[in-house]
Amino acid sequence: LDHLMKYDFRNGHLRRKYDGVKYALKTTETVLYELSVTGADIEKSSGEEPPTKKSKLEDSDEINKLLPEDELEHLRKRMEHRDELREKLIKRCRDGQKAAKQAIYALHRDDIKKASQLISDCEKNILEQLMPIVEEEPTLRYGSYSNVLEEYAEAKLYFAWLLGKSDECNDRSNPVGVLLLPEDFNLIPLQVEDYIGGLCDLTGEIGRYAVKKGTLRDAETVRFCLETDMSIIYALESLSRLPGGNIGKKMEPLRRSIEKLEKMLYELSLVKATGRNVVSEANDGDPGKE
Repeated sequence: LDHLMKYDFRNGHLRRKYDGVKYALKTTETVLYELSVTGADIEKSSGEEPPTKKSKLEDSDEINKLLPEDELEHLRKRMEHRDELREKLIKRCRDGQKAAKQAIYALHRDDIKKASQLISDCEKNILEQLMPIVEEEPTLRYGSYSNVLEEYAEAKLYFAWLLGKSDECNDRSNPVGVLLLPEDFNLIPLQVEDYIGGLCDLTGEIGRYAVKKGTLRDAETVRFCLETDMSIIYALESLSRLPGGNIGKKMEPLRRSIEKLEKMLYELSLVKATGRNVVSEANDGDPGKE
């Protein structure tokens, strides 16, 4: 326990095991105390003197010699170095995740140039600041770093869905509808859970885009958004099993997003059937125009 007290255990299974060692030590001390109390009369009646304090300290020194001090100290330094890398990785991940989120916001504002620049900034952050840390300590692959890759995948998928792979689409009023495949991420390879996580999050951005088009009574684009979401959920449901992590939790929001788009498309069909004026036309030119 004296050696373990030098460690900075974080919340987790090691911390729980460390607490178990403390409880075991406390139990042992209680047992020794009870034995010393019950054995006092026996030692006194036999005429033998109890062991001296010096002998107890000598026994403690013998016990300490049983521990591999050098190996344990090396292990402690490795854990401290890993904690330092982990803190550094968490701080640097914020910049990459922020850039990817802002790229998505820029795409919703039709600011394509800024979105492209922010995605490039995110890629630079991953390649130059995050990836070297993960290569040095592969156990840090999951967590903050995985979240950045998932956000990056979402931004790239949404960019390609709107503008295509090469951003050469001249007509930007309607989405191209291209869905990138895992092998299309050549610069930063993704694992299966990173790609599928970004694909699930993409449906949320498509839903927001559909709401934007729905306010303009653009039923065709809303239908295209619905077809995209449905193709994604059909592909995911065709898998024998989903990857671990939070992928399973993202399936229910995906189903709700499809239900909202179906409801929106139904309401747009009712608006068309009743012959109401389109909002965009009412806001243009003569207010009395029918």
